[in-house]
Amino acid sequence: MIQRMARDIGSPLTHIEICVTDEDNGMRLDHLLTRELPWRSRADLQRRIRERLILVDGQAARPAQRMQPGMRINVEVGEAAGVASDIPLDMPLNFLHEDPWMMVLNKTAGTVVHPVGRYVNDTLLNVLHARHAREPKPPGNCAPMIVHRLDKDTSGVLVFATDPDVRKIIGLAFETRRMRKTYLALVHGEPANDKGEIDLPIGSDTNSAIRQKMAVMQDGRLALTRYETLLRCGTFSLLRFLPLTGRQHQIRVHAEAFGHPLLCDRLYGVPDPDPEQSQPFTHRSGLILERQALHAESLRFPHPISKAELHLYAPLAPDLAALLPSSH
Repeated sequence: MIQRMARDIGSPLTHIEICVTDEDNGMRLDHLLTRELPWRSRADLQRRIRERLILVDGQAARPAQRMQPGMRINVEVGEAAGVASDIPLDMPLNFLHEDPWMMVLNKTAGTVVHPVGRYVNDTLLNVLHARHAREPKPPGNCAPMIVHRLDKDTSGVLVFATDPDVRKIIGLAFETRRMRKTYLALVHGEPANDKGEIDLPIGSDTNSAIRQKMAVMQDGRLALTRYETLLRCGTFSLLRFLPLTGRQHQIRVHAEAFGHPLLCDRLYGVPDPDPEQSQPFTHRSGLILERQALHAESLRFPHPISKAELHLYAPLAPDLAALLPSSH
């Protein structure tokens, strides 16, 4: 079978070549591109086809053109297409763990994990790939690969694999709920109980114009979250969340559903806000928070090779910790 051309995201992205495989035989060009380039909308890709920024075997193509094995699709995504060309090699990397099979970072808020939307080169994965290429003897059998994701404005523990088999093992641990995760969050108000469990199904919010927004839905997928109230600060509280399932935006949706949405959450707690419009939280001390108050505190799982128990911990991010009383 013909393989896809590997993408080097350690260098600025200006061009992508895709080789059509046997399994793609008969697929529409725009459908294949939507799958292969998920950070671009279908409308954007169709526009690029019309502007001859996407060619098939060097020739102008149509969005509905049917693909055949061996065809080569060339996509121009350089500055002419409105894409930034710089990789921020000075991006700070705070490693919690690194060995020949995996690396774990304490992600800073505001950092995009992987290429998506307008973030094509300036992501954490770009920087890790560039780092891998620069090292004379980089650890692992391949460049770092994503195992799971954190939203741009969520800080904390994030795992990458540097071995394909290890990636599968860790990914399966997430899927089968053998990965114990905890999050810290600052939420509006004070929960009535010190501990509790939120058992509400989650699905796509069909009433929202924002595509990625989720909501509690009767016919949604099972979603279960435990919480513990760690600190009450009057207008807001510090909670620890333990998600027992892994739905998209689960903690944010459940926090809103039980009446205590996260501070500065742009999607939840208020009706369909503009996701680009910041809604800052101003503390009585004058400190201002401009990102959702969510932090991936810890992961606990057996090492995929040694089987030793790993407990990876990232202390509460400084911008969130600064809002708490000094005694904490």
